[in-house]
Amino acid sequence: MILELKNITHGFSAAKKILDAVSLELEKGKIYALMGANGSGKTTLFNVITGFIKPQSGDIFFKSNRINRLPPHKINRLGIGRTFQDLRLISKLTVKENVILAMNGNPTQSWYRAALPKTFYKTGLDSLAEKAEEIIAECFLPDVRDSLAGEISYGQQKLLNLACCIANDAELFLLDEPVAGINPRYREQILDLLQRLKAREKTIFLIEHNTEFLQQTADRIFFLKNGSIMSYDTFVHLREDKEV
Repeated sequence: MILELKNITHGFSAAKKILDAVSLELEKGKIYALMGANGSGKTTLFNVITGFIKPQSGDIFFKSNRINRLPPHKINRLGIGRTFQDLRLISKLTVKENVILAMNGNPTQSWYRAALPKTFYKTGLDSLAEKAEEIIAECFLPDVRDSLAGEISYGQQKLLNLACCIANDAELFLLDEPVAGINPRYREQILDLLQRLKAREKTIFLIEHNTEFLQQTADRIFFLKNGSIMSYDTFVHLREDKEV
């Protein structure tokens, strides 16, 4: 298993648990979906996995190593990439610059490098340009490589989010509504990209409400209700469950 959650509990009071002893396992090279009503705790679960929220109890293991006591940046460097509903791109940098800055080992990762003039580490950034170009091409973004991230379309920004996760050498992708609010063209491109990542043995865990997209992608679906996880082999099995 690439990721294991064991009895994860989080809530604002003992009477109201957002996550109530949640346990699940993700295998390498598969696509998993997380569904549930608004406010059911889906994003909270992602925040717990990535260290933005500490669980009140339980353990999280990534590749058999416990990570629930680590800060978000260390969890990210272990190989867990994350996208957010609000995207969190650097809007005043270009598409290419966003991809380069997402790469492990880029010269700005150290605080003392980030404080220095750009001319000091320009050579280091240039050395990553070839890899950045490959990722940009794979993510259907070559025509906007030099555009500011804040000026490209919303669908292209979603693709750029994925490009940054790839640049970060993620092995596990946590994607929060990757196709919400975008036109079918970009949805098909993201579908294609996720299938190629799966073929490379990457693991994908996504929150999404688009049921057609889930039927095309998910190998297993988890449904979060009243703090508990239910698991289904197919979307048809989920739909047949009267509790859901």
